[in-house]
Amino acid sequence: MQSPVCLLLFTIFCAAEAQSAKFQVIRQWKYVNFTWPDDESFKTAVAKGLYIPENNIIAGAKYFDDHFYVTLPRMRTGVPATLARIKAGPTQETSPKLQPFPSWQMNGIDDCNNLQSVQNVEIDTKGQIWIIDGGRIDTLMNSAAECSPKLLIFDIKSNRTNTVYVFPEDVAPKATSFLYDLVVDNTDGGYAYVTDNSAHDPGIIVFSVKENRAWKIRNAPSMAADPAAIHFTVNGIAISTPVNIAGIALGPKVHTSNDKLVINEAREVYFSPLSSLNLFSVNTTILRNENLTRQNFDYGSAIKNVGLKPSQSVGMVMDNQGILYYTLLANNAIGRWDSHTPFDTEQRLIARDNKYIEWPNSFAFDQNGNLTVVVNRLNRFIFDKLDLGVYNFRLISAEVGGKSYLYDDTFNYDSENGNKMVTTESTPPPSSSFRPSSSSEPVPSSSSEPVPSPEPEPSSGSNQQSSPTPSIDSNVTVSSACRFMVSLFSVTVSAILFLV
Repeated sequence: MQSPVCLLLFTIFCAAEAQSAKFQVIRQWKYVNFTWPDDESFKTAVAKGLYIPENNIIAGAKYFDDHFYVTLPRMRTGVPATLARIKAGPTQETSPKLQPFPSWQMNGIDDCNNLQSVQNVEIDTKGQIWIIDGGRIDTLMNSAAECSPKLLIFDIKSNRTNTVYVFPEDVAPKATSFLYDLVVDNTDGGYAYVTDNSAHDPGIIVFSVKENRAWKIRNAPSMAADPAAIHFTVNGIAISTPVNIAGIALGPKVHTSNDKLVINEAREVYFSPLSSLNLFSVNTTILRNENLTRQNFDYGSAIKNVGLKPSQSVGMVMDNQGILYYTLLANNAIGRWDSHTPFDTEQRLIARDNKYIEWPNSFAFDQNGNLTVVVNRLNRFIFDKLDLGVYNFRLISAEVGGKSYLYDDTFNYDSENGNKMVTTESTPPPSSSFRPSSSSEPVPSSSSEPVPSPEPEPSSGSNQQSSPTPSIDSNVTVSSACRFMVSLFSVTVSAILFLV
């Protein structure tokens, strides 16, 4: 006979209908190549080991003005460009060559003023791409650090650099820091919140554009790897390395409170170490207050433990309606949570596929309500090896209805006959002000249905233009989501009962 506790858990996680999204493969590569200046440049790069196909991996992507801007961190030798772009939109060329961005010259490793190793970027509403350059190259090969980490703000439209900030040693040490991800806050001249994945000094780095200064928030309980979550497997490949804070997401600037649209300068920043099942958050008023770092402030008192996720995560993003999307690595899945609702009971799996979603790494929104996910099989790149005869990197996309958290100005403030009021808050709103989403909640492109078999991959021939773009329906059925959640929490309940 099942225990009442297990029956309760089954009810909690199976009562609500699972939401799903139909993802389609829009780009895929067995290995990446570049738009070389000429054939001689390509041949020279191969001969000198400046281009080694199996050492190149796509880590991040962001969308702007009909282009995807993709990052290729220099974890090993032979990566000729660390930032590049490709055209977005419909195409039969599903494996395009990457165009180094802003130029081949700016991707050269012979000058610390150039881009050395870029893990992730963000693009604001003005068309400025915020680039975090870790400075160190060949990071998987224990190479010596030659260049300091820096942040560049580059105007895509005018093709010029607006800001270059080199992080000081007490914020991001040249030899040990690893700048992983960032979000951009346009409050008071602009801020960047950057996760430092350092094995020695993890934290969140805050950069103020107006002050041209940076400082670091440290809190080991929430930002360091959890020893209990270090070990997991992805498609049979064991992961056993402690990885500190990685993914980060910023809440929207607008929310609804007492039938008013509130412009809120105090927003929540969500984050998690890769080696952790917990999601944490901290308010931007805490991050932006540099004086707290001088007062030995106990950041643990201001950081919230939002709750447990089903699996380890590396990438996350929030849209402009307060919907958080996050990767679930051990389950080859993508999670979704409406931040207006309780985290513990309202998480949803919207896609899962063991082949097409093997190590989902990062997210990008376009302007049409589509969410694109970078899938890169990083588990094989680091802990095994890539097979260049199969597709290793994919961009998969689904219509979810939201836009980037940066586009809060797309809200219609005159809706409902113009009787909504707009106010401004400078302090964190109480939790009671959050209400379940209304009709503005993103609507998945389909209702729940059994997971169909993915369509066959394109022909292995080199002529990609003759191969139609493959599609994938990674809908998660209620029963499969329930089986997974019941399995996870049955272990937890068993442990609790054992301790009792």
